[in-house]
Amino acid sequence: MLRKRSRRIGLAALLLLLLGAGTVVVLERRAAAAERVNTYALDADEVALLQDGDLILRRGYGLVSGMIVDLLNEDRRLSHCGIVVEHKGELWVVHAVSNNISETDGMQSHKLADFVRQSQPGSVVVCRLRTEGDRSGISRRALEHLQAKVPFDHHFDLEDDKSFYCSELIWRVIRDEFELDIYEGLLDEEKSYYRFACFLREDLFEVVLDHQK
Repeated sequence: MLRKRSRRIGLAALLLLLLGAGTVVVLERRAAAAERVNTYALDADEVALLQDGDLILRRGYGLVSGMIVDLLNEDRRLSHCGIVVEHKGELWVVHAVSNNISETDGMQSHKLADFVRQSQPGSVVVCRLRTEGDRSGISRRALEHLQAKVPFDHHFDLEDDKSFYCSELIWRVIRDEFELDIYEGLLDEEKSYYRFACFLREDLFEVVLDHQK
């Protein structure tokens, strides 16, 4: 049952791209044009709040992002997430993206400023796992998956550990590093293991930055 439910978003996205492809191309081109002129950014004080291993969430541009937001129908209008990684004194974001909307399928990295610029203005949320452990293990594992070039999980199947979708990456990294299943008790709820609200649970995460609040 989990496997069947887990395919719904992947199949919906695929059908949307296959049906009415001309409309999709036009809308995606418009979204790309809007993204290119976007000046959305975190200010210096906000960047200073971020730490290695933080989680960053956003709403992206494009038809697929809008479809995810509408389908999940959450309080925070989010469509994507990644892991903040400090590398050579700079902050990057490691995340998993489908080749339906990216030139690269699966794991990739962007400078923090670029990741934010690719977000719709006012949409970024940053949260931090509540733990006494070393959160740098989150970024270390994310980098390992990046180096392994793990592909995107187009079936949105948590039982498949050979490919990841964006929130699945975070779930797996935290589970493997801290033996903490942040989805525990949620898998029987419809769409619960896709929802970004999981990363805003006050018992598990601290909200560091919230442009949507």
